[in-house]
Amino acid sequence: MENKEEGSSVPRGLGWLLDRLHRHFFWALIAAHGLAAFVPDLGQRIRRLTFGSIPIFGESFSISLPVVLLFLLLWNSGFGVPGGRLGKLFGNLRALVPSLLVNFLLPLLFLAALRASLGLWHNQEEVENLVMGLGIVVAMPIAGASAAWCQNAGGDMALSLGLVLSSTVLSPFLGSLSLHSVASMVGGDYAEDLHEMAGHGMGVFLILCVVLPSLLGILVRHRAGETFFARVRPALRPANELILLWLIYMNAAAALPYAFRYFDADFLAMLLVGAGILCLLRFQCGEWLGRLLRVSLPERTALVYGLGMNNNGSGLVLAVLTVPDHPRAILPIVIYTLLQQITAAWYYSYWIPRRNI
Repeated sequence: MENKEEGSSVPRGLGWLLDRLHRHFFWALIAAHGLAAFVPDLGQRIRRLTFGSIPIFGESFSISLPVVLLFLLLWNSGFGVPGGRLGKLFGNLRALVPSLLVNFLLPLLFLAALRASLGLWHNQEEVENLVMGLGIVVAMPIAGASAAWCQNAGGDMALSLGLVLSSTVLSPFLGSLSLHSVASMVGGDYAEDLHEMAGHGMGVFLILCVVLPSLLGILVRHRAGETFFARVRPALRPANELILLWLIYMNAAAALPYAFRYFDADFLAMLLVGAGILCLLRFQCGEWLGRLLRVSLPERTALVYGLGMNNNGSGLVLAVLTVPDHPRAILPIVIYTLLQQITAAWYYSYWIPRRNI
């Protein structure tokens, strides 16, 4: 049992609860979304909590509770990288380079095929909203939270963080290129808004909230040593799981009421099918690519979460700020975020444990 590891100071009752949370995390995640749907007020209030702001390049960057939690999540993930593997963070080029290429090209090819297949849809404006929303999703870098999922699932943390940091550093260029590519699939003011969005800097938030905490976590472990890490290790996984649940609840509380307000049955059906296929394809592509490259099981786990998860929280904020005149284009981001978290939890709770048997 995880809560009985040597050096753990977790009380027996609390340890039992955290162990049950780990074993049934998929259902805990579903419950978090249900709570956000029916009791969103608390999530919306705590999501607005701020702890001040700092000036970045002449603009004020607000330190909100979601930012703090994301920072802790990524610090925790960086802390999980063994000091001896620090040199391997960007050293596994055999897996890193193909993964970044697939992460960039595969979603764009899927969107082009989706746009072509919906050419006869009765409402082309719905199609353009769908393509625009999913286009913003695929332009985002690999989610920092993928490293936390990878750590909890026993994946290769050096490869996972290498994917997150490489994708984030490249995001100003690759994200802009993705948005310009998606703009060519739509028309009118949809295309104009995507071209304009591609001109905005997307890197400051991602570097502050992904790169910096990850590197700090790596540095702290390197300085503190393996003895200290062994003492605190039993608390890392439950901390990750609790932080993930809080972030999911807060983001869903902001998004799900919006989705209900703009409910449209046929648009929602098209959205669920398109977003669902893209989401499953990206997760499973990590498994397929890992088998093709013949990498180890921990490395395949890192690829599953790296290729499967985007930083949709940033995409949602970007969309709300830059395309407020297209509220229905925000719905694909909301729904994709929900599907992504459910799929991540399903792989975590069922696919990966069964694969290890």
